[in-house]
Amino acid sequence: MNRMEAISFLCVDDNSGALRELSNILKHLGHKEIHGARSASEAWAMLKIKAFDCIISAWDMPEMSGLALLKIVRNDDRYINLPFFLTDAVFNKPKVIDAGRAGVTCLIVKPYEAETIRKKIASISEAAGLSVSTELQASFDEGMSLLETEDYEDALKVFERLLKEGESAEVYYNIGYIKTAKGEYGEAIEAFRKATQLDRLFAKAYEGMGRAYKALGRVQEAEACLNQAAEIYLSSEKEEDAEGVLNEILEVNPDTINVYNTLGVLYRKKGDFQTAMKQYEKALKIHPDEPNIHYNIGRLHVDMKNLEAAKFHFKKALAYDPDFAEANEVLNAIELGTL
Repeated sequence: MNRMEAISFLCVDDNSGALRELSNILKHLGHKEIHGARSASEAWAMLKIKAFDCIISAWDMPEMSGLALLKIVRNDDRYINLPFFLTDAVFNKPKVIDAGRAGVTCLIVKPYEAETIRKKIASISEAAGLSVSTELQASFDEGMSLLETEDYEDALKVFERLLKEGESAEVYYNIGYIKTAKGEYGEAIEAFRKATQLDRLFAKAYEGMGRAYKALGRVQEAEACLNQAAEIYLSSEKEEDAEGVLNEILEVNPDTINVYNTLGVLYRKKGDFQTAMKQYEKALKIHPDEPNIHYNIGRLHVDMKNLEAAKFHFKKALAYDPDFAEANEVLNAIELGTL
């Protein structure tokens, strides 16, 4: 049975050529119900009168961006779990974070490749409830049950069999988990990497990859993967998960300045100002001339109503980076008495 049959797609792009290309790829992959919209507002109007199983939208469009459409869709309880893909030529770090915070399902890089789109759609079929056969679901459940009883060999056979039906980020993650438990860290890393290729926002897969690298003594790779997991958790407002990963990074490398700084931001958001200050001070001890740390300490002092101390650190930030616009703006606001 085709896992992805009978799915209705709403494709959104102001570029008619790109819209036609995406539609042709979906048809080539065997999908028949494909609808197009030339703007985000048109897509939203269509969504209100017809149900769709998946939205694929360009990020950059005039009037309303794909990201804005995503936020509107996610604010409606009817579409909270509707698979939503964003497409763009390049996804830089801020875009990935913004998309994750807004609730994107997956990101697709242009120009389109049929195999990439096939994998992306296959990876969310179970999570979105899209025409997954009861037999496949039963197999997945069987694999999870075998995992719980630590019957790794039989669980591995089940998940490898599932991959023959179509690639899935969740299945690759479970294979990585099994390989880690068996001490086969190289193979675990490869499985986790495939999971993150299918779903760039799969924080647990980055965690697993980081721990596998850590077991191999590859500290830099471990730190990079765990940092990626922490950033995804923070962008999704999962502070407790982020805190756990950040503290794990400190076990790998106690002199990681970014972790102390990020922990400071996290504790400040939680209102735990004393703990936040301790983290910032640790970061400052490692790198006393880093303007961002001084800026963050200044912001913390503002929250604590210690304006003189805040001014001191904003001035420090500007001394190290005279073009630090945010520090200059807050400092001016304090001196003018408008803050």
